[in-house]
Amino acid sequence: MTQFYFVRHGKTEINAEGRFNGGTVDSPLIPAGVAATKRMAQHLKSVSFDMALTSPQMRAQTTAKIILAESINAPILTIIEELREMHLGDWDGKKIDQITADFPEELKNYRMRPDLFDAEKIHAEAYPNLIARSTKVIEEVTRTHPNDKVLVVSHGILLMALLNTLKGVPLAKIRESGIVDNSSLTILNHSKEKSVFETWGQTF
Repeated sequence: MTQFYFVRHGKTEINAEGRFNGGTVDSPLIPAGVAATKRMAQHLKSVSFDMALTSPQMRAQTTAKIILAESINAPILTIIEELREMHLGDWDGKKIDQITADFPEELKNYRMRPDLFDAEKIHAEAYPNLIARSTKVIEEVTRTHPNDKVLVVSHGILLMALLNTLKGVPLAKIRESGIVDNSSLTILNHSKEKSVFETWGQTF
């Protein structure tokens, strides 16, 4: 089985400001985000990664580089466009409080019923597309690297959707378990036949 180490990027300025941090916006990690990621890096330093994949967004790349800087065997970091965070269209970068007031029904479905979320209304990406593009990456890596340890650094919504889908959770219920924290680690042993989670959303 391929052993995946899924990491959500460290906390950023946009996270701290209470704004939507989707696929078309970016900001640096705040000091607390760097510190939490460095603690994770110490926990993972003895893991010999065969491959390291990251979203193209700088918050994810920075997180990945912090981890790999401590690794006993740091592979070249590969940027994967399909690991980019969910595109949130008109909401991206906006204050969550303001969107809550202006789009109550849409936000309710976005957070509680992904199967009913009308992405087109706010020029956003639909959950099925997010799941399809991220799952494709994992299935391809599983096929081509069946016995490797793989670091994957990405984002909260993407990881929530991807990991729950791999667990077998239906679309309507993928948000029920919540989003993993910034600088958190989820370890998955994955093959074509099954998915076995060792750790879910561990922080350091």
